[in-house]
Amino acid sequence: MAEPITLDTVRAGKLRDAGHLNYGKRGGGTIWQHTTIPRLSAIDRPTLNDEETKRLGVSRLREWSVDGGRAGSLEDAIAALNVPAVLTEEERVILDRVPDDWVELHDFRTRLGEELGRQIGTTILMLRQKGFVENELRPAEPRSKPWIRRAPSAGGARG
Repeated sequence: MAEPITLDTVRAGKLRDAGHLNYGKRGGGTIWQHTTIPRLSAIDRPTLNDEETKRLGVSRLREWSVDGGRAGSLEDAIAALNVPAVLTEEERVILDRVPDDWVELHDFRTRLGEELGRQIGTTILMLRQKGFVENELRPAEPRSKPWIRRAPSAGGARG
């Protein structure tokens, strides 16, 4: 059994920039993903309105999420991280086909989507948020192409 995740475990890693959101006139938000706990992410967003800003005393909020779903406070997120991620049947079908070695994401997604007769991009995103796959701009040139592989920690998740 894996060691429980604690506040110290979270603090031992860092958050990396994983994207940006547009909140219109209120400004932009930043999506963060934890570097050592891929299931943990956060969004820093502007408050929704002047009343919220005044009530909370801040102009930006951090919203924590685990496995792609809202977790509330960091304490709630840590509790959720200590429960194993659950795969849907649709996610398991895709995960069973993700290779252990890096492959180009576009080619993989196109080929598998055609084979299954449906779009699979959202399912890949959910697998990434649950820590079962990694997709990054790597490992070959040009680095502008995203690649995907099964996360090394997901080895036992094969159906």
